[in-house]
Amino acid sequence: MALADNLEVKESAIGHHGQVTIAVLPPGTSPRDLTGLENAAIGLLNPGLGDVSAQQTWLDVSQGARAFDSTYDTPLDRAYPGGSSAQGWEKVIKRANSAESTVIPGLLATILARNDLVASATESAGAAALAVVRRDGVISRAPEACGGPDSMIDQGVPGADSAIPGCPDPVTILSMTLSSAIEASRHRRPDDLQVFIERPPAASGDQLSIAIAGPHMKGTLESPSTRTDGYVLTTDIAPTILDHFEIKVPKAMTGLPIESGGKLDVDKLADLENRYQQVGKRRGAALAIPLLLWIVLAALVSFGSQGLYARPALRLLCLSTVLLPAVLLLTAALEPSLTIERAIATLLPVLIAALLMRIAPGWLALALACGLTVIPYGIDMLAGSALTPRAVIGPNPGLGARFYGIGNELESTLMILTSVGTGAALAWAGVKGRRGAVAFLAAGLLATVVFAAGRFGADVGAAIVFPVAAVVAAAFAVGRPKLAWAGLAAALLALLLVALADIVSGSETHFVRSIVGGSGGSFFEVIGHRLDATLESFTRVSRIPVTVVALVVIAAGIWKRSVVLAWLAGLPMVRAAIAAAAAGSLVGALTNDSGALFIQVGTLYLALVLGFAWTTAKSGQRSG
Repeated sequence: MALADNLEVKESAIGHHGQVTIAVLPPGTSPRDLTGLENAAIGLLNPGLGDVSAQQTWLDVSQGARAFDSTYDTPLDRAYPGGSSAQGWEKVIKRANSAESTVIPGLLATILARNDLVASATESAGAAALAVVRRDGVISRAPEACGGPDSMIDQGVPGADSAIPGCPDPVTILSMTLSSAIEASRHRRPDDLQVFIERPPAASGDQLSIAIAGPHMKGTLESPSTRTDGYVLTTDIAPTILDHFEIKVPKAMTGLPIESGGKLDVDKLADLENRYQQVGKRRGAALAIPLLLWIVLAALVSFGSQGLYARPALRLLCLSTVLLPAVLLLTAALEPSLTIERAIATLLPVLIAALLMRIAPGWLALALACGLTVIPYGIDMLAGSALTPRAVIGPNPGLGARFYGIGNELESTLMILTSVGTGAALAWAGVKGRRGAVAFLAAGLLATVVFAAGRFGADVGAAIVFPVAAVVAAAFAVGRPKLAWAGLAAALLALLLVALADIVSGSETHFVRSIVGGSGGSFFEVIGHRLDATLESFTRVSRIPVTVVALVVIAAGIWKRSVVLAWLAGLPMVRAAIAAAAAGSLVGALTNDSGALFIQVGTLYLALVLGFAWTTAKSGQRSG
């Protein structure tokens, strides 16, 4: 009789919503393995920001938000479920308070408890029990029969009509075999929600398999957090559970309820998983190596020819570097092996650059190169950011930080190329004065809409740097550089307009949800965290050498500014474009959490563009 009492589902607590079960499946479970589940949508789950421990993955589930390990003041150390409480919980809370963003461990179970809903874990759940720990460190334990041999469906226990008899609580997390999970999905009641997650390894950033069986779930999992079919976040699980019980999701949870739709294609999921794992790993091979190789070859040609071929070598280097991001977008579509991608990234930009030098005179070649790079990325943004996250220069989805839009690397690059490309085109066409200013403003406005509006899955940081660059360029174009300060007002107006447009359209951008809407902290706390992250980007050991080189180059340019300005004599539109790109890079460095990156990228491209100007000045080609 006691066993029968334990098997009774607490209908008074869950009402018509049914139960929620989080089933932890064996490591190595693939999306293809999950196709045996009935009435389930399948996808991939990002386990955390970077390479994280299993404990951090489950803590992120519990809080519905996450932060990089580098932003905490202490490592996670040992935090594990021990009986009815989480061991080391005081340190977990203290550590969370030090993060740059608001994270509240135990938030999910605490909110459920406030709504008279118990979230429990079986002993078999292991570290996964951290997903249902409360803010006070308490872990409700499910009955021993839950998930054990006595709870098997084929035992035919009277009154055990739930999918997993012996588990009476509204929310339960337990460990299951794949065969048991398939059996449970077959006996799922119409209102029940079942979440099946591959158990994460001790420490890894590899993607996990996930499936959800429940009302209206079928095909492929989707999440507004990633805007990528088949890809969801650990931080989306808590909002999904709260949404199931019709409980308002708190602002401190940055995740969003998981949805489903579209036809399931497990081969496509496998390709997506493989590409996301490769994006971060290939950046050095497919991005830095070609660039360093070109620089070395250009130097050898220049010195070997005693300066005879210095101008064409430098021009070819500049155009190739401008075209490299466009080629990496192409390889994102092709998804070749590392060797093939590196070969394409090394050779194709040089071939296209050589062709442009052959068919396009002077500044037209640079204008065309900038257009060939900026326009394809703009088209991809308008199409929903399908290819950019797969490009090694785009955001790094495998890292867990961003899954759509252009990311910081492209934000700084595309802002510079938009300004420089416009200035080069105006220089070639001989357009000056007000007409040139209007062209800069029009190009900046269009780029802001495309690359900043969350409706297109883009990057709201572009709402700062693109308007600043456009206004600065326009001010220099009309010969009134003091008007450049209006660029800051333009950036503020653009931010407000983007926020308003995204709120109206329901685009759910990071800017609107985390800064305007707040994420559990005040607006000023969020700004303070971002400024701390900006400072940290300059002090990160791995970036210091490149940053120092960039600062040395900038100092040399300032020291020899009279020589540099002589290269731009008779080229007011190019001069305006360079001033705009420099201003946008500086503002981006001060307002972005990857500030050092803007200095590095800005210095690289502007140094090459100035080198291009030197080649045209020497050859007498100043405007085409």
